Amino acid sequence: MEQTLRGIVAKIAEISPDFDANANLRDLGVDSVRNLEIVFEIEKVLGVNVPENRYAEVKAFADIVKLVSSLKS
Repeated sequence: MEQTLRGIVAKIAEISPDFDANANLRDLGVDSVRNLEIVFEIEKVLGVNVPENRYAEVKAFADIVKLVSSLKS
């Protein structure tokens, strides 16, 4: 699942998927619009509903992995 999430973030942020998992999303070039695109793509590809209030807590890629893992279990 982490590789899928990396692919989603890399595609939307237009960066290599080899980025640091602890990197701040802003440092990866993810602005508010791209944040929404990431959420929509996660929901579409992985079939999970990402509550807006939970995603607001996400600051780094590692946070995305933890959030989606908790939603899938």
